[in-house]
Amino acid sequence: RSTFLSVKEALNHVLKHSHATRVTVVITIDQHVQIKIQDNGTGIDPNHIRQFRNGLKNMANRMGTISGSFKIENNDGTLVTLELPL
Repeated sequence: RSTFLSVKEALNHVLKHSHATRVTVVITIDQHVQIKIQDNGTGIDPNHIRQFRNGLKNMANRMGTISGSFKIENNDGTLVTLELPL
């Protein structure tokens, strides 16, 4: 459930904020599960995230509760990486 809600939050961000025309979701499974969500939108500036927005914080907290990790970065748009052990 935590992983699903984190993916849902990332896709919601793409729809509401990124102005993207394309989003790609890649799931890799080996010794852990890695989900990468990449859009071609405006990217994210960590210095200008509104203080009372909880989406990014919620994703980090959700992944932390299942011993996973959450990373967000600019990479020709925004790249969200979620990882969790199997």
